[in-house]
Amino acid sequence: MDELDQFDSVFGSDPSLAYNNQTVDHILRNRRSLENELFFDRLLNALGVNQASRLYPPRSNQDLRTLHERITTSASHEHHKQSLVYYVLKDSQQWKLSAEKFARKIFLPNKYQIFIDGIWCLDRLMFEIALDNLTEPSLTTTFPEEILYTLCQHAPEDNPALPLAYFHTVCPTIASSKVLDLFFTIQCRASITEAFYFSRSHGELIHRRLFEKLIAFVHANLTGETRAASAVELIDLPFDETEEEWLEEYLVEGKGRSLYGAKDTIMMRKIATGRSQSAVDLSRNTNGRKINGVDWESLTRSLQQGIKS
Repeated sequence: MDELDQFDSVFGSDPSLAYNNQTVDHILRNRRSLENELFFDRLLNALGVNQASRLYPPRSNQDLRTLHERITTSASHEHHKQSLVYYVLKDSQQWKLSAEKFARKIFLPNKYQIFIDGIWCLDRLMFEIALDNLTEPSLTTTFPEEILYTLCQHAPEDNPALPLAYFHTVCPTIASSKVLDLFFTIQCRASITEAFYFSRSHGELIHRRLFEKLIAFVHANLTGETRAASAVELIDLPFDETEEEWLEEYLVEGKGRSLYGAKDTIMMRKIATGRSQSAVDLSRNTNGRKINGVDWESLTRSLQQGIKS
């Protein structure tokens, strides 16, 4: 495609044309925010254009020409090469062709434009706009785990909506433990109940690891009324027999035994599930202490009277 292969027809012939320092600095800051890898870097590498971080952002006109040449001479599909040039054109309004005009002149399919618009916005940390593009039904899912991980990383503490929306729309398969753990934390922040059912959707080993992570989240990551409400939600979940065993093993003998309120949770779970005698037996080690405002000694006496009656 002539418009693609000829640098001057796309960017212009002025030898002073180059990225300004502000644009270069902005791209480099964003790369650091994305754990030193832009999604454009991933695209370049996926299409066989090596040393992406050295090629982009280009600091001079010659660097820009080199980047353009490496893209256009790669062994990639024509639409893929066009998409990368389209991405670069979006970085500035000073080029001969705007990104939109370039796309029209070469008849770049709409789905490629939408995908690159989403990737470009991700690299600019414009996550809401990126999500609108990357959840377009016509797109072929590309880098789903990486996108989910990025959205989780940058989700506000009190608003996990974006990663959850991406997950439920795209339904990516999560193979990476790092991505799974981070996304599960996001789920815990959104809903203890939904996180519990999500843990059940995995095989036994991962199910147990996520189940314990859920328990730890409630006890270690929350405070005050939020922790109290989440603890009640946790206690009321419909655990099966195996999950009951995991809960007690984790909070009584396992890594969770030193968590704040671990024994409280076990006792309240036993009471909630009608195992009053077992709760009485466990309470003997509380020595009359008040835990979270609960006088376990008085509660134990009430339980004992109820059992006898």
